[in-house]
Amino acid sequence: MRILPSTLISTEVLDALTALLLEKEALRRALRVQRLGPRVEDPELARRRFRRIIGITHELLNLDGVHVDEPRLQLTHRLRHLPRQVLNLCFFLFPIAFFFIYLDLHHEETAPATWLARLAVFSLLIIPLLVYRRGKLNIEHDCSYVRDASGQTITIDQLHSVQFDSYVAHEYAHHLYFELFDRKKEHWIREGWARLAQWEVVHRLYRSEKNPTYLYYTLDQVVGELKFACEIISMVLGRKLPKEVQRIQTMYKMNPLLRHLTGTPGFDIYELLDHAIGTASYFLAGHCLGSEKALCQPASIEEQLTRLKEEGLEKCRFIKM
Repeated sequence: MRILPSTLISTEVLDALTALLLEKEALRRALRVQRLGPRVEDPELARRRFRRIIGITHELLNLDGVHVDEPRLQLTHRLRHLPRQVLNLCFFLFPIAFFFIYLDLHHEETAPATWLARLAVFSLLIIPLLVYRRGKLNIEHDCSYVRDASGQTITIDQLHSVQFDSYVAHEYAHHLYFELFDRKKEHWIREGWARLAQWEVVHRLYRSEKNPTYLYYTLDQVVGELKFACEIISMVLGRKLPKEVQRIQTMYKMNPLLRHLTGTPGFDIYELLDHAIGTASYFLAGHCLGSEKALCQPASIEEQLTRLKEEGLEKCRFIKM
């Protein structure tokens, strides 16, 4: 069971995080998603884009002259095979749907069997769409960084270039944390540091490419994690969140049935808690102290937040970008 850091359990922190969440949500709503770019299918193109992310990240962290081993980049092909898998599902489900259509045509309009048949037909026709949407989201978010006896590997599917750059930036940040800092630190510290580093990298890509989609896909994760952190802290403090915060829609649906009906991705609640605590801690410190300071001293994040609380978080201004 994860324990909420004491540095986050206060009304001042909750108010500051709520303001930060509303600021990020306002930015997400204001962005107009543009081109995602072509899928990164060629291994050589993937390596070139990856090395560009490495260069931006090293510049961000002032790592010029610091040697860091480059992890292996592994492209998977699950998105390419997903349409065929859904099509096979359709071949299985549609004959059953036609059987229920046949039952519907041979019963009176008011017969209970008629309504049951119609409900069955609707369910069978909508299932492939939900499977495709949820499968696509799960694959897009299922990027990973693994260290084992064979070396270090970042695994990612053949995503659109904007998504590819964003998720690779997050996984490479994990690699840098293990290479440069204390590997024994809590999981939430590593996740929060990687998310803030990812945000700063995509912000630079947004400025250079003039494409707000870079910000949008990272904000989708950041907003969801910040809201979950606010919900957990408010539960601990026994406070209600403002209605404008409660109305914020995220990809993280707590109800499993609702996740299936909406096609949103599944998740592990404890993993989400680690991500939420880390994102809340680092984004709050980054906003008040500057991202450079928060990223260059990751091990002292709790000390930074404690100092902020002592000095007064109300001094931190939250201004929409």
